[in-house]
Amino acid sequence: AFRADIWKKLEAHDGPVIWAANHLTLIDSFLIFMAVVSPERLLSDDLLPWSTPDYANYYNVGGVVTKPLIRFLMYLCRCIPFLRGGEDEASRRWREKAFEKCAWVLKEGGAVFIYPEAGRSRGGWFEPRRPKDFMGRLALDAPNAKFLCVYLRGETQRYATAYPPPGDVLRMKADLIPAVLPGESTPRQVSQRLFNRLAALQEDWFAGSRLRKNCGGNAVVDLRRASALEHFDLETGEAEPRWLERHLTPRERDYLAKSAPRDVFKNFWKIFAAKEAARKALAQSDIDAPAADFRNMEVDLFRHKAVHRLTGAQLDLLFTDEDADRVHCLAALRGGYIGDPGTPGDFIWRVDEVPAGRSAPEYARERCLELIAESNDEIGDAAKLAFSEDGGVPFVLHGGRRRDWGVSLSHSGRYAAYSFMIS
Repeated sequence: AFRADIWKKLEAHDGPVIWAANHLTLIDSFLIFMAVVSPERLLSDDLLPWSTPDYANYYNVGGVVTKPLIRFLMYLCRCIPFLRGGEDEASRRWREKAFEKCAWVLKEGGAVFIYPEAGRSRGGWFEPRRPKDFMGRLALDAPNAKFLCVYLRGETQRYATAYPPPGDVLRMKADLIPAVLPGESTPRQVSQRLFNRLAALQEDWFAGSRLRKNCGGNAVVDLRRASALEHFDLETGEAEPRWLERHLTPRERDYLAKSAPRDVFKNFWKIFAAKEAARKALAQSDIDAPAADFRNMEVDLFRHKAVHRLTGAQLDLLFTDEDADRVHCLAALRGGYIGDPGTPGDFIWRVDEVPAGRSAPEYARERCLELIAESNDEIGDAAKLAFSEDGGVPFVLHGGRRRDWGVSLSHSGRYAAYSFMIS
């Protein structure tokens, strides 16, 4: 029935088609092709797409005999190689040549298959607020084309992997939409609408899934707490080597060594807060990341990313409410846009000073429920909400139902912090 619906739409369209899909495994192209194309359709020459695999993954492997054979087989399988990495002139020329080949196929009435994200989504989330202009350029070059939008995911696919988990059940959502609408004249306009449609299919997919959609975390550090100061010399920027080795990866230690002496203390605690926030986000997706396993999480403060080294899952980071007394970090695995200093995202958070005599964990829970109620007119009163836990991961109950809001709580010294996602 799924195939019949897609092909009814494809055959009613007299023009080229651009297949566009999310990307989570190395074999997504094969999986989507198998799901959409039945054996009797293999002779539908114009409607079968030319794929765009990464040159490094497929064409540049093997020896003197194997490499030419692989390249020949990839050509027979309708492949146009892309070089996704590199910003030098040669790499840019390669991508432009690949673009011209794809445009030629479309002008001849054919079909091409391109991943709009230009690579696998390491966090397992298709983010519509980061559109790439390539798809828009291609569509404007063939304005009578249509986008075949596809969202494919396994029921236990928590993040990007080489292959789907063994025995997984794959489920797909799809739609056929015009590539260019009247009034659209720039690549960004076209690409943004495509990304929005794929994001809507993603929402539909998660609506029928047992996976938690919203997976976010937060962490606050009181920089004036005695235990935060004891391993550092603030004047020289020196830190206890064993302390650093216990908490940081070699790459993180190298970053700290290159920091200005006045920044070493704060940069360490920013990395620490990021690891803790990322650990909480991973736990919401049932990815085991023990609190004391610091070196299996690696933070890049320059790129605002954290990577779980055991799985390769990548998270976005955002530092907020930062001053001489505290550091606060948000981490998002999936569920929405984390935002940036100039653009609001899908997180709502607060960092408060805990009143004297109050329990910090209790205060964080109470204030978090109040913030959720304030942010939703349908709730209105925090008394309608309650906290519970599942395997140490907090979640909120509303009307007796568990809500997927990516709630996270943190406290350190004088401060309590809490966050949730609104996507």
